[in-house]
Amino acid sequence: MLDLICYHQYIWGTIAADRSRWHSDGFPDGVTPLAGGGLNFSTPQSRVVIPRRDGDPWGAMGALRVEIVASSQQGGGTIVDADGCFRVSFDGPQMIVVEILGYTLKVAMNNLPLGNWVNFQFWHDGVNQLNYYFNLISGDAGGTASPSNVPGQVPPVGPQGVWIGNRIGSPNNHLNGNISSVKIWRLDPESMVPPFLGRPFPPPLLKCWGDMIGKINQAAAGDPECAAWWKDLIEQQQNQLVARLGQKSPDTLAELYQMCDAYQQLWSAGKVGSAEMQALMVKLRDWLKSEGIFSADDPALRRTLQNPCMAKFTGAAGDLNCDPDAQALIKAILGVGN
Repeated sequence: MLDLICYHQYIWGTIAADRSRWHSDGFPDGVTPLAGGGLNFSTPQSRVVIPRRDGDPWGAMGALRVEIVASSQQGGGTIVDADGCFRVSFDGPQMIVVEILGYTLKVAMNNLPLGNWVNFQFWHDGVNQLNYYFNLISGDAGGTASPSNVPGQVPPVGPQGVWIGNRIGSPNNHLNGNISSVKIWRLDPESMVPPFLGRPFPPPLLKCWGDMIGKINQAAAGDPECAAWWKDLIEQQQNQLVARLGQKSPDTLAELYQMCDAYQQLWSAGKVGSAEMQALMVKLRDWLKSEGIFSADDPALRRTLQNPCMAKFTGAAGDLNCDPDAQALIKAILGVGN
């Protein structure tokens, strides 16, 4: 699930107000409004800058989707430069170049007339797939291609923020052209919450999970060192998982996503402790181990889980006797009896 963190539509003169919930407003300099909408960039001073600030969304990206509507004059130039995260540019009037995770994607648009508007979109899934799509605004021409294999999580945006129409530290690579709109999405860091809450939660279950989460939070608040250890453990395991998934083929990942979809359907239907769910999770556990992605038998993981902080949190959480379905599912995954 993606989170829209920037939506600029340049229709109010040089105002670069953001329409997303994050208020990623831009500060324009050296730009000229176009009749009918859009901004013209034509000098080394031309730019719209979205600065970094405390609490903004740019420090955690994970995955990425970008959609721009722009046009190029002779020479092209930078469309968007997100410090250390990604860059997208015109290389002349008929080619767009995307730079991300050390990879350069070149997209030729041979039917794009000089100065014609194009809607260009690209996205990275946060694992290993980079893809694009473009469509000429006036005409039927467009294009896409098979995804490129680009392993890794999309990095955060650095301290210099996001520059639109210019290149950070290289003003001579400014855009010689126009931009009508810019949209940027990231991976929603809270995307796990709605699916979890999609399970039917009658009042006793709400109290069960509410009490457990409250006890874990209380334990974390009482021991900042263990809280930091827990945070680092989750981040480490997530990064390791994504790195291993990034080495897998699209067909292998499709197997995983199919099992995840089946899990979500059963979870949302309230079939948490059902035989069907237990069988699915055992299958997923064994599949992850066979693919070398994750195994509870990993000696390094076992050493990590022997940390006293783990005992503190598992002790606070309890045994979930108040949720027998979840308890049955956990036992099935662990391969222990009732």
